[in-house]
Amino acid sequence: MRRKLRKAVRRPDGKVHLLHGLGGSGKTAIAIKTAQEVAGRRRMVWWVSGVTSPEFITSMVDIARALGARENEVEDVLAGRGNPADLVWRYLERHKKWLLIIDNVDDIRVLDVGTIKAGDGNGWLRPTHRGTLLVTSRLGDLSQWGTFTSADKVGPLDPRDAALMLRDLAPSSGSYQEAEALADGLGFLPLALRHVGSLLSSPFSSEPSFAAYSFSLRTNLSTLMKQGESERDVLSRTWESSLDMLNAQGRGQARPILRTLSCFAPSIPIPTRMLDKGILADLCDGDVEAVTEGMKALESVKLIDIAEGQPVDGVAIVVHPLIAEANRLHLDEGRETALVTKVSVALVLHAVEGLKMEEPRDWPRWFDMRPHMMSALEQVSRHPVDGYLGEMAKCVARAIAALVYAGYYTTALDVTRTALSLVRGLGESDPGLLDLRHELAGALLYTGNAADAEREYRAVAEARSKAFGAEDPQTLISLFQLAYVLAMTDRLDEAEKVARRVLEVRIRVLEPGDYYILVTRYVLDDIFFRQGRYEECRQRCTALLGDVRTLLGAEHFLTITTQHLLARVLLEQGEPREAEAELRAVLDAGRGTLGDRHPEMLKTRLTLARALATMRRKRDARAELNRVLTELGGSVPEGHSVFEDFQLAEDALQR
Repeated sequence: MRRKLRKAVRRPDGKVHLLHGLGGSGKTAIAIKTAQEVAGRRRMVWWVSGVTSPEFITSMVDIARALGARENEVEDVLAGRGNPADLVWRYLERHKKWLLIIDNVDDIRVLDVGTIKAGDGNGWLRPTHRGTLLVTSRLGDLSQWGTFTSADKVGPLDPRDAALMLRDLAPSSGSYQEAEALADGLGFLPLALRHVGSLLSSPFSSEPSFAAYSFSLRTNLSTLMKQGESERDVLSRTWESSLDMLNAQGRGQARPILRTLSCFAPSIPIPTRMLDKGILADLCDGDVEAVTEGMKALESVKLIDIAEGQPVDGVAIVVHPLIAEANRLHLDEGRETALVTKVSVALVLHAVEGLKMEEPRDWPRWFDMRPHMMSALEQVSRHPVDGYLGEMAKCVARAIAALVYAGYYTTALDVTRTALSLVRGLGESDPGLLDLRHELAGALLYTGNAADAEREYRAVAEARSKAFGAEDPQTLISLFQLAYVLAMTDRLDEAEKVARRVLEVRIRVLEPGDYYILVTRYVLDDIFFRQGRYEECRQRCTALLGDVRTLLGAEHFLTITTQHLLARVLLEQGEPREAEAELRAVLDAGRGTLGDRHPEMLKTRLTLARALATMRRKRDARAELNRVLTELGGSVPEGHSVFEDFQLAEDALQR
């Protein structure tokens, strides 16, 4: 089997390769080994979890992004205006000698694309000679996988190999015959064998022999989650028996720690910076050292693994999906559920403390945390604890705001809708629910639905005002956004009135130089620009630019947008050379933080095209326009956030 996979990777054979078998039979281990061998030969390798549909689609689209997909193409498929599988495969087929692994597809519906099924050959799974697609699953029915699939069954080890595996892992734990008897009780499943062998060789084991572990496994079933003969039952009994042993050794904290880790996204690395020991100590009667010992014990017996180099900060903990599933089922029945839920939420809240939604340097951390955030939100939604669901809702709303700032508007809309479906238990005036509704309005606005965005902003502003007061900071945020929508839809007098009211209150209640005062000044300046009050806008904008440069720095998002606005004013006042200088400064400042594909950078480049066309430098102007088209995949559809700016640039070139 391994030889066959190596050959398929060296010379792709036009087949999708499927490893199927019982949970814990070693499918993922084989895939990992294959990935390691390929990575060593400097080929492109991607590892995608097939556990849940939302994370699978997001990960696949991220591959397309990495291979050069334009943001408008990504937005279209995420908004349902195109086939996401077509997008990903269009870019995969432009490269060769790659390996794509889709792991743990236990629900084949994850691979559906609308009415297109996994086995149809034109969805997520497609035959190709450009690279190798490897899938792991418990499902082996080839009628579902398609005739283009080459399937290999990964079964339990034979008794001899299983016994030898235990002996290799724990050579001092007993005879070959005792190892074979224990392997039989473990169903000869590699995942269970690896765990038990590691446990018996660990200093944390209270059952240092094969025979003792076999006896414990047989006699402790009454303490276990469920009894049965499926491979998952065997694995669950094995893991719970091992946790019982750690408990007998004085490492009882290992169980609630593992339960907590299982509340996060399965198979996706959990950054160690997220696992604050002071918070985890709540699981251990406040003993921080006990957390360290518990983690060491779990890693020693391979109930968790350490991964390096995957998340933003380098080191992470990975929980096998089957282990996470078994532990979540225990939470459904166990008495420790409330404590574990509180700790999992507290870990997420602590991990994002200090992160700013508008700071590009913080965006990778927000994106890194998002799957774990959503998993924790689902956990507290299933097991409500007073106040915690609302706190998680507010946290997820901040992550969505970061997506909007980063220009991932359609992704933000999808995440918001998912989050709202999980917080139905919150009251209508709950701050967390209102935060999510506020972000829903923003996502609607930037995906071209200004009318629905306006209605939502008005409703949220009214609800916030009624519950918390007309001058509450969150009420003002919704009113501020409402002013922006009104300006974008050319109701400028009303927009100015709302923006002035917000600014007046903020100046009165906030410290000078507060970010919210600065951003409100920017929106009011933008309204003056849209009203044609160019000289007034220029004076105000020049003053604002000086303030934001001093307080926030030249590369801050607000500094960049303010400088772009000033350039637009200069262009309207007949000073295209001065406008060009400002625009090129914006591009230089934003390139390292926002990136060339960010909507604000694209808009800046389109304004530059207008300035160049005004100076009769039509060739240079066309080059800027073409660069935007290249970034967007060749076209700018109506409703795209830069469509209006693109039309203005085209008109300037025609004159």
